Amino acid sequence: MFQTLRAKLLIFFLLVTFIPLSVVGVMGYYAQKSELTANLENSLSTHTQSLSAEIETFIKERLYDVEYLARNPIISDEESGTQEVRQQFNQFLSIHDIYFGVVLSDTEGMVIADTDNNIVGSDIADREWYEHSMEGESFVSDMYYSPVIDESVIVLSSPVFNTQDDIIGVITPLFDLEELTKTLQNFNRSQQAGDSESYAFLINGDGVVIAHPNQSKVLEVNYFDRFNTSAEEVRILAENQTLTTYSGEDEVHAFSEIAQVPGFQNDWYIGVAADGTELYAPLTRLLYQYLIVFGLVLLIMTFAVFRLSRYIVRPVEQLVDATTDVAFGKRTAPKYVTAYEEVNRLNNTFDEMMRKLEEREKGHKKSSLILETTDNGVFALNRFTREVSLFNRQCEEVFGFSRENVIGQKACTVAGEAEAFRTFLTASQLVDLLGKDEVKKTFEIECLIDNKPHYFYLSVSSLPSMADESVHEDLLVVFHDLTEKRLMERELMRSEKLKVVGEMSAGLAHEIRNPLTTIRGFIQLFDSKKEASNERYYNLIIKEIDRVNGILTDLMNIANPKLSEKPRETNLELLIDDLLLLHQSQMKKKGIEVNTYFHGRLPAVYLDANKIQQVFLNLLQNACDAMEAGGRLTVSTSYRKQEEEIVISFADTGIGMDERTIEKLGTPFYTTKESGTGLGLTTSYRIIEELEGTISVTSKKGVGTTFSVHIPADEEKPEEKTGTDD
Repeated sequence: MFQTLRAKLLIFFLLVTFIPLSVVGVMGYYAQKSELTANLENSLSTHTQSLSAEIETFIKERLYDVEYLARNPIISDEESGTQEVRQQFNQFLSIHDIYFGVVLSDTEGMVIADTDNNIVGSDIADREWYEHSMEGESFVSDMYYSPVIDESVIVLSSPVFNTQDDIIGVITPLFDLEELTKTLQNFNRSQQAGDSESYAFLINGDGVVIAHPNQSKVLEVNYFDRFNTSAEEVRILAENQTLTTYSGEDEVHAFSEIAQVPGFQNDWYIGVAADGTELYAPLTRLLYQYLIVFGLVLLIMTFAVFRLSRYIVRPVEQLVDATTDVAFGKRTAPKYVTAYEEVNRLNNTFDEMMRKLEEREKGHKKSSLILETTDNGVFALNRFTREVSLFNRQCEEVFGFSRENVIGQKACTVAGEAEAFRTFLTASQLVDLLGKDEVKKTFEIECLIDNKPHYFYLSVSSLPSMADESVHEDLLVVFHDLTEKRLMERELMRSEKLKVVGEMSAGLAHEIRNPLTTIRGFIQLFDSKKEASNERYYNLIIKEIDRVNGILTDLMNIANPKLSEKPRETNLELLIDDLLLLHQSQMKKKGIEVNTYFHGRLPAVYLDANKIQQVFLNLLQNACDAMEAGGRLTVSTSYRKQEEEIVISFADTGIGMDERTIEKLGTPFYTTKESGTGLGLTTSYRIIEELEGTISVTSKKGVGTTFSVHIPADEEKPEEKTGTDD
């Protein structure tokens, strides 16, 4: 979706609008948010401080009231009666309706007068506030539960002095604690923080709630335990005038410490709690306002950009559709929309380009058809990047590699994965030709592919670059496979040679053997009349005559290709094993180690055992002669079921042979031995050919040689083939 031009234009213009608008909006919002947040929090902190001052004033007023009552002349007169004192109490209560009773105790801590005369005679000497007042100072106690009046109280006390400034007792007015809560509530109604409904509460230094709109929490809830905090943390919040919230709570709390004054030394903290959502409701409204404005602007810009992008992109889309039709072979006349000048010029250029492409495509199709249907292999290498730029169908068949895996790959990479291609490059020396500026030559090469010799006729030429004809960029290689032709020529030449040699051998052996027989007979006759001077010459003549006779025997074998004995079922592995046993002492004497790897279950074959033994004997003797200094002979047998043939291999670690020697193997009278006739392998090749088999040779100079005899696994008896019985 985002790959189209319209999408890119839309995204670009929206980003150009969105980013500045977002930056301005965020900066404006956070600037106002910071200011508004500070105002709201300052409002709540100011609320808390004002409420703290209100409570401080409330306490000072109570201290003033109790001190004023203590200076009453009747109460401070030791001679005044109880009734007179109570009358002064009632008069004080009628003026100050916040109080509901007054208690007067003597210096012993015994209550001597009270408003209702209910606790007269009670002992209050152990009260903290009594002890402070007996020391000569007014006192405001912390809230506690009084067992005397069975209520929660905050006690006000002041010493009563006589005219001689002696303490004669302690007076204690009792005030209604609800007045303290009402003071907090009245202040809350007149001082609200923002849009939130806040409430105030009062806690002492131990965290005990001593004033709260919910009376059930007074003296029953410990703020520190409830919110897992401490007096030190609350003190720091009060000093820094900072707000706090607690985990799992939506309320925001602010604290202020009640200032201590003479007579009031308690650690009291006024707290104000406000709902966080309501407190910051103006921030939420501000955010919504920004979002609405931002959304409207973005919507308008989106509509405008969409219209603009359509005007720009529509002609381009029609040109793309026309290009797509051409790519998929639809030869329809394109329909263009007249738009701006640039697009009109592009449309005209496109039409001209399509005309030229059609002409070029026709020529390319014809060239591609010729290239793919030809029997010649054709590929090209880039001289600079060494990449394969062309690889036709015939190349795929010869090198066994798909063009999809070759085109665009470096030649060294393809050579590393395709052995046939690597062998071809090495034999043709194409890598060396890549370094030449201009090449045009033809030649023939031979290389091994799948361990079989292949012959190719190559035409190599350099191709000029399409951008600059003076620069030859690619090296074009066209090759023709001559393998079948060359092998047929070789086999024909070998057959003709063997035929000529056979005919020559028959005549030569016949003409020479008769005189030799006569000569040998007369020499033997002379032997009956031995003379000491002739004995040396006699033995030498007999030896040379026997040698010539052996050569003639080999020639007769070549001349007579037919099997001399009737074929019979033969166990090749047993025959080889007997042959190795007979020559065991000879090979041991030369220091030759013999290893055998027999298949064990070769199919039976019907052939002349003497003839095949002669082949194995020749191969065994050649291997031993190649290892004069000792070595290892490995004899193995295998059965190739797919080809239905038996393979017998003789591998030695002897001196090896070069390619020129391998090519001449089987040629009559060609030998590398000083005393050899060159007819042993010729005879062996002829015997195997008559069995419709082959002999293959692999050798490396200084490493060793391997002769492999391939014999068809024909399990039918000769009489079964002809349909006759014995």
